[in-house]
Amino acid sequence: MSNLFINRLAPIEDYKRRWENFIPSNLDYEKTFRENSQIGLAIKPNDTLWYIREIENKISLSTGKWGTKQAFANRLITTTQSEHLFSSAFWKKYSANRCLIPVFAYFEWQMQMTGKKHKFKIEFKDKNSFFGGIWGPMQESTTWVTILTQEANEKTAEIHNSGDNKHRQPIVIRNENQNSWLNTKVISESDTKNLITQFQQTEIITEDLDHEQTLFD
Repeated sequence: MSNLFINRLAPIEDYKRRWENFIPSNLDYEKTFRENSQIGLAIKPNDTLWYIREIENKISLSTGKWGTKQAFANRLITTTQSEHLFSSAFWKKYSANRCLIPVFAYFEWQMQMTGKKHKFKIEFKDKNSFFGGIWGPMQESTTWVTILTQEANEKTAEIHNSGDNKHRQPIVIRNENQNSWLNTKVISESDTKNLITQFQQTEIITEDLDHEQTLFD
């Protein structure tokens, strides 16, 4: 996926109804919600995002930085291939640190036959969608977050058609799997991977933001 998505901001009451053991952990959220709830937050690498995780049997609304800088990579890592969550010794350490990132939409680039790139907005029809991610600790009591990815469906593969990680899309955790996804006691590879499904083209709305009208439109 590209380096931009819209972090959805929901009322605290919605989270309390969704999870009985929900506790907000950041008092700044209400102010952020009042100022940005209609359009959400545009998140770029290293920006602060809001996400949901389980801590000591409580569901917590937390903040973290999008991406992690590790010695083995020459760039900030903002996404993690779900296929490597257990096969990589590094990512396996965080395989139980699963989280949900509330999202409206994300953006992707499509390479045209002309060599130009068009920016696409990919919006979820389900306005209560969550990316699946993992988190890890940083200094000063903050955390990093990466978004898990998978093989793209036919439509998103057509859009994300270039680059080193082409034909990929972020993972969206379905409602029926969200409690188990956050449950830190779910640790086996098979149980974790059973929670991962692929969103389909019927579940999204795509818009070419660089579309140039012609006489044939």
